[in-house]
Amino acid sequence: MTWITDIHAHVLPGVDDGPKDLEATDRLLAAFRACGTDRVFCTSHLLSPHFENSPEELRVAFAQVEERHTGEPAPELAFGAELRITASLADLLRQGVVPALGDTRYVLCEFRSDHISARALELIHELVVRGYQPIMAHPERNLEVQRHPERLDELAAHGLLFQVTARCYEPGPRDEHPGQRLAWRMLEEGRVAVIASDAHDPAIRPPGLRAAYEEIARRAGDGVAELLMDNANAIWANEPVRELALARPRRGLLRRWFG
Repeated sequence: MTWITDIHAHVLPGVDDGPKDLEATDRLLAAFRACGTDRVFCTSHLLSPHFENSPEELRVAFAQVEERHTGEPAPELAFGAELRITASLADLLRQGVVPALGDTRYVLCEFRSDHISARALELIHELVVRGYQPIMAHPERNLEVQRHPERLDELAAHGLLFQVTARCYEPGPRDEHPGQRLAWRMLEEGRVAVIASDAHDPAIRPPGLRAAYEEIARRAGDGVAELLMDNANAIWANEPVRELALARPRRGLLRRWFG
């Protein structure tokens, strides 16, 4: 059996731009079940200039959701955060309270959308030195990376893995969007470690990875889709991810997983 794990989703109520209350969280988790996602890291924004919350508040919200859904079918939930790389991160590092993904060494990191500063990269270095494995959330949306894709080499050299938004790989009218073009370029160059939904809402920013995996399999090969699924599961299990090596398209395997 192949587990479907989503490492980036906004599930907790009332803490950011995800669900506004527990009932909205219920609807989002029902959407996760409907699309076949087995496991989800709850990664609300933390240290973002747009939302005021703390690691403690996120953990309280997670405990409420976990208790409310104990005994229900999938998805299984784990605590995490989408950690903004900002000066305040230094305080979390000193206090030893950096919120990783579950009980793993992986940390989901968010940069400013228009700039990646030298100080931000210093903080990434501090995470690595302290034993964390940072993952850059949605690099394809970063305007500086869109303008200068060569910066991906520098980011990787600092120890970052890259998580691309799954919807970039779904077929449809987004083909001409700069972020989607960059997402496919990153896949072709073997830079993508994992994909995730970044789900916020069942309708506007919905969960689901199947369509993306199927399109990746169609265009890049089943082996590529399988490796990306395996990497998401490896992150859940606190195991190393594998480097992406593209193969010739070979159809049929995904039908055994999703059929």
